[in-house]
Amino acid sequence: PTTQWSALELLQTLGFRVNPNRQLCKSAEDVQNYYDDWATKRARLSYLTDGVVVKLNDFALQQQLGFTQKFPRWAIALKYPAEEVPTILEAVSFQVGRTGAVTPVAELHPVQLAGTTVARATLHNADRLAELDIHQGDTVVVRKAGEIIPEVLRVLAELRPENAIQVTMPTHCPQCDSPLVKPDDEAVTRCINSSCPAIVQGAIIHWARRDALDIEGLGEKWVKQLVEQGLVQSVADLYTLTVENLLPLDRMGQKSAQNLVDAIAASKTRPWASVLYAMGIRHVGTVNAKTLAQHFPTAEALAAASPEDIATVHSIGPEIAQAVAQWFEVPANQTLIDRLRQAGLQLAADEDQTQAAAAGALAGKTFVLTGTLPTLTRPEATELIEAAGGKVTSSVSKATDYLVAGEKAGSKLTKAEGLGIAILSEGDLLTLIGQD
Repeated sequence: PTTQWSALELLQTLGFRVNPNRQLCKSAEDVQNYYDDWATKRARLSYLTDGVVVKLNDFALQQQLGFTQKFPRWAIALKYPAEEVPTILEAVSFQVGRTGAVTPVAELHPVQLAGTTVARATLHNADRLAELDIHQGDTVVVRKAGEIIPEVLRVLAELRPENAIQVTMPTHCPQCDSPLVKPDDEAVTRCINSSCPAIVQGAIIHWARRDALDIEGLGEKWVKQLVEQGLVQSVADLYTLTVENLLPLDRMGQKSAQNLVDAIAASKTRPWASVLYAMGIRHVGTVNAKTLAQHFPTAEALAAASPEDIATVHSIGPEIAQAVAQWFEVPANQTLIDRLRQAGLQLAADEDQTQAAAAGALAGKTFVLTGTLPTLTRPEATELIEAAGGKVTSSVSKATDYLVAGEKAGSKLTKAEGLGIAILSEGDLLTLIGQD
């Protein structure tokens, strides 16, 4: 087929299911009419939809236009206005995240919205709270931002009860009662008490993640009990826990306690890059953590680096560099590093592995993985690439050197082809590494 329409017709002829409501439009006016027509008809569909996708029909034109950093230039989604419904604000709660960010949340009289029951909606931050001028008992209009996250859109002030009390941000943390701080250049209000139970719980949950320290069995239920009972006030406290400490926890048996202690001990072998990511430093995700760990092979080296030194690392900008440097300047974080070192965690890169990676066949090359590979899982392929000195990122761009494509590769393959990026199979990758 040379067009999108003929491809769909062929797929239907071959027995594949294609959308029966598709339409071939001859003009922009046809597109507008189709969009307007389905604005009301979509309510009768057996599935939810938030808009119409319009594509250029000619495959040659699609190929010519190519992609932006993330999206095809030959297609666009025309969204319908989000569904809006009124309901009553019953209360406002304030949630504290692992970074200390305090988020106001509207507790609502339950209402049906875009196919689900909504009883809570975000109020974002102090600025948004003031902008809405929201009061207890207000009637508010709620919608789903991007058809996903419920948010309060506006207040129907004319329906406000008499003597209603205005809702304002607290001055002290709702979890630990420490004074809250709102920097002038930020919209977020934060608790800066590193011992705040909410921050500690969030930090431990993040620490135990599979892509961090990968502590199997340490879920939110156990973390909450450990913090509430005072057994853990820092991630470093995890490494002092014993089976006897854990047995008093609700529904914790001898075998479960031993398994958890063993899983915590096993996490000590996780590499320096994983430990760095697990620290929860702002703006430092798994990719940035690996990049930093390669350039600063020890915690001491990174702690001693200035923001300017850190910012010289490729893909690490000034904002990330400043966040990292500031984190290591905090005395409590310096104490944490010392305790983790004493507990036996990996705060330095394996020198042999680092040297091997620097001299590896893929040194300096950037890869993206897509689709299902014949024998390797995504983490296994990533580990092989990184061990050979390569870097794995999640999105295709002009900086990508290779795309490793398996079955059902999808849009990343199309974009890589449009940018002229080399496409590798699993076998090609292994040959490149020298493992064929």
